[in-house]
Amino acid sequence: MKYLFLVNPCAGGGKGKLVWQQVNSFLAAKFSIRFDHVVSQYAGHPRELAMQAAQRTDLDCLVVVGGDGTLHEAITGLMESQQEKPFLVAYIPAGTSNDFARGYGISTKPLQALQQILTNQHAHVINIGHYHDACRQQSGIFINNFGIGFDAAIVHATNNSRAKDFLNHHHLGTFSYIFKAIHVLFTQPAFQVQVKAGKQTRCFDRAFLLVASNHPYIGGGMRIAPDQRVDQKQLELVVVEKRHWPILLWSMLMFASSRLTSSHYAHLFRGQQLHYRITPAQYGQIDGEEPGKHTFDLKLECRSYPFWQQPKMH
Repeated sequence: MKYLFLVNPCAGGGKGKLVWQQVNSFLAAKFSIRFDHVVSQYAGHPRELAMQAAQRTDLDCLVVVGGDGTLHEAITGLMESQQEKPFLVAYIPAGTSNDFARGYGISTKPLQALQQILTNQHAHVINIGHYHDACRQQSGIFINNFGIGFDAAIVHATNNSRAKDFLNHHHLGTFSYIFKAIHVLFTQPAFQVQVKAGKQTRCFDRAFLLVASNHPYIGGGMRIAPDQRVDQKQLELVVVEKRHWPILLWSMLMFASSRLTSSHYAHLFRGQQLHYRITPAQYGQIDGEEPGKHTFDLKLECRSYPFWQQPKMH
């Protein structure tokens, strides 16, 4: 088997470079392992490199070394290449949050994650969330979450923080997230949502947080969808309303402690297809990346993709 390692050296505030050095040293000492590597050099490059990899006939598996955003871009590129047989992908996490690694069961220790790839015996089919936004006529995927409202506003505030790079470099990115969360808690406005899941339709006039999830984790390890599994062809949508401050504060404490879905104030929807509309314009986040602030008319569905990595036992 021949692997192509797609490396994002800037992931995790430079962690990607250090992780690749460790992995490359190990691979170089093992003459029986056939591999090449390519390096991402700018935003959007992982998608281009993945599409190029899918066209090669001498490769068997693309191994992404980077953060969840890099993995998102790489899988997007592989899916857009429209190969008759999907190109295998694996992952060595080197980002700030590494939520997908938690959800799938990938070690955050580089050489252990590599061993999960090298010792794997067969492809594991995972679920990938696919969305179409009728408001902008745009489509794409998410491997972790698609959030609108509270969590997306936190992502926007954190991404535009002057302290973000400093905190990430010193492995303190979670503190930046928490600090911005406190600020957004008092500034995020309520918005309207209409949700359709199967035969069920619900309207919320004062929604505050809305997150569709492909696995349990968000924000660097918080469990927003504890029952969700990445190998399960299903998506979970949680909606929290902004009504009374004591209730909202309690809901956000439950969110921070990974117990939101056990709260009476969280509304849950599950299914292979979900449809919801949001007005007025709100911030969104797709696997930590920002699609901008606007209204949304979203149709979500499940897609399958083969993963070449043995998950850890949970």
